Amino acid sequence: MYDVTILEEKKFRVFQGVYNDFRLKARSDYKFEIDPLTYEDFIDSINNNLISCIVLSEDDIPTGFLAYTTVPDDVIEVFVIHCIGFDNLNERRECLFEKFLEQTKSLRKHRVVSYAMLGVQESFKHNAALHEFEFIDTGVVVFDIENKQKIKELSQFNFMELPIGYKLTPYRDIYFEELSLAIYKAFQNSSDSKFDVRFLTLDGCKDITYKITTSIYGRFLPQASKILLYENKLVGFCLANVTGGGIGNLPLIGIVEEHRGKKLSASLIKNAVLDIVKLNQGGIIELNELNASLDLGLPSAVKMYETAGFVQSYRYSQAYLPKG
Repeated sequence: MYDVTILEEKKFRVFQGVYNDFRLKARSDYKFEIDPLTYEDFIDSINNNLISCIVLSEDDIPTGFLAYTTVPDDVIEVFVIHCIGFDNLNERRECLFEKFLEQTKSLRKHRVVSYAMLGVQESFKHNAALHEFEFIDTGVVVFDIENKQKIKELSQFNFMELPIGYKLTPYRDIYFEELSLAIYKAFQNSSDSKFDVRFLTLDGCKDITYKITTSIYGRFLPQASKILLYENKLVGFCLANVTGGGIGNLPLIGIVEEHRGKKLSASLIKNAVLDIVKLNQGGIIELNELNASLDLGLPSAVKMYETAGFVQSYRYSQAYLPKG
């Protein structure tokens, strides 16, 4: 009934319909913050071996696809599983998923599979679990940048009332090595390391730091990115950037273990958010939203964001399959 194959050039033209159907629904149904690649750019990425695509066809007409990448050395990342319509939806998704697992069998011996099940993909969670995927309950929290009362409360917060020995400062390139080490110490045992194994090594954390601070992951905001120092040694951080569509984001927040439990993270977040708001009000950046992601299984993290004025917008399952 279903024909599942790797997307090849001979099907590029007929595949355009199902891909454009996904693009129309990317924000509404899949919670994408930015528009996906245009069809032409998607095909270019396939031709350049940056993206792999599996297509499901019915009567030679593509009605679904699974897109993923194997470019990173240590992870296989599933971008999306999309099918037109709702008839036999999970059955068709399962066909695509099984083909994906077959195609990546040898690579999965040495790589983690990461799959953010955003939006309507959450309904495929049971099927993924049958393939031994594990899940992290992830939330996206949002700060209302137009809420004058919340902004006023932030502006009244006394950032100077830190414990003796601590101080906050904006990020500068001289902190790169220390920041990489602090990220490693803060995240090596975190839930994030289960689907992004770069957190497990110092070199991996240097790669993350480089890609954030050089704007590969969105326009980096060094003036709003805060570094926490203790006796001039870097012990905490809250990084900030702006992705496509005017989405402000706090991609990484952390404090090394020996300095936790002192409510320092609240100062980091509030200081960063206040500077982001000021940049937005001054026209230096143009924001439609300011958000962050967190592990909802960590009550302390949830409370940390709530204290800073964030509210939960939506939740999704971050699925991962350990290597081997």
